Amino acid sequence: MSAEDAQDGVSNGLSDTTGQITITLTTLDKAFAVPELPLYVPLSLKRYGLSEVVNHLLATERPIPFDFLINSELLRTSLQEYITQKGLSSEQTLALEYTRSILPPTFLASYSHPDWVSSVDVIEVASSNAKATPILSGCYDGIVRTWNLSGSVVSEFGGHTGPVKSVRWLDENKVVSASMDRSIRIWKVPVADNDGDEDVADVLGSNGPQTVVSARTFTGHKSTVEDIAVNAATSRMLSAGADSAVGLWTTNYKEAPPATVSVSTREMSGKRRRKTVVPSRGPISMMGSHTGPVTGVIFDPKDGTVGYSVSLDHTIKTWDLVTGALVDTRTTSFPLLSITALPELSLLCSGSSARHVTLHDPRAAADATTTKTLVGHTSFVVSLSRSPESEYMLASASHDGTVRVWDVRAQKSMYVISRESKTAERAKVFSVHWSKAVGIVSGGEDKRVQINRGTGLEVINQQSY
Repeated sequence: MSAEDAQDGVSNGLSDTTGQITITLTTLDKAFAVPELPLYVPLSLKRYGLSEVVNHLLATERPIPFDFLINSELLRTSLQEYITQKGLSSEQTLALEYTRSILPPTFLASYSHPDWVSSVDVIEVASSNAKATPILSGCYDGIVRTWNLSGSVVSEFGGHTGPVKSVRWLDENKVVSASMDRSIRIWKVPVADNDGDEDVADVLGSNGPQTVVSARTFTGHKSTVEDIAVNAATSRMLSAGADSAVGLWTTNYKEAPPATVSVSTREMSGKRRRKTVVPSRGPISMMGSHTGPVTGVIFDPKDGTVGYSVSLDHTIKTWDLVTGALVDTRTTSFPLLSITALPELSLLCSGSSARHVTLHDPRAAADATTTKTLVGHTSFVVSLSRSPESEYMLASASHDGTVRVWDVRAQKSMYVISRESKTAERAKVFSVHWSKAVGIVSGGEDKRVQINRGTGLEVINQQSY
């Protein structure tokens, strides 16, 4: 296609010819590549109009939405507003990179619980597996549950004497939970035939969930275990304690040292009541340096021997998990409540009581300023989960009753997910997990696990599209 042909096609598709600027269009996706030729377009164009330009050049049968970047920054205004903000001239040529937009997630389903849902996790399974039970939830009633995609409880794990604060899949056969009762418990996921398995209770009926007895208990914290992270490659767990300690544990029971702190157990009600009796083991080490409750922990996604923790003491700490040594401390301006990593960008993301999501480069000097701040929530940001498909995207959960979807190349969130249940006004959201197979899964004060996926959600500043 010649430059004249391309320009004629674009001009014929756009009625506004006043106030123009020259642009070039490039993409990393070869399936949507167009000729890299200079084009004259109206300065009034926003994302929608620019998407029309690309679709016209591609001659697509159905419109495809695109996002546009200038110098690695997402365009969220008109071209006129952009060059005004940046102090640029309309005589300059703007180089625009475009990528297919992530479609806004819409409500898919919600699963009711007896009490607040404090934590959710999802294990990736083949979508064709009709019997899959990928969703894991922790509840303030002290029970851990697995769910299938039909919204049925498949298994219930009982034994905690306090509300569950965090749950994670270890693998497809085991899950781990942390609780206000100061314990961490590993549970064996039941299979179809449980005969002879002392760690799994009897099936409570052919149509009901299976009740599971805790297989392993780990103790060492002196207060609530707020969060837990797992690393399958190293068979290690990290825990965040309200006692200001970070715990390092092995998932291999035989390797675990003896416990020095004990916790009580509870009976699990069903057709029969039986007391949960489980062995207890201690941590490999309890790492103390924080001066306030630890609220979140993660392993470095690229190196299982490195861990990170955040705390109400305003700090992010980096730990050498081989020696248990503190490697780095960086201090922020606010109490921190959650953490995740964007490994391809070498960034740590933290949620704070100041309603922000802040981005940090752990390779930078400890006194370096925050790389970027994402603004939009109106209350505490208590959970973060990175996108399984885009290195630039993550989801955040907040006490303002929403989950927000972010692209770190823009300061404002792309989409807002509100609670579908109307049981409480602005019901707090406590946890979010972004799954490639299931969608964006969240749990909160409305006593529900909510799943959002697909299209049709409120777009922030929709007129800017």
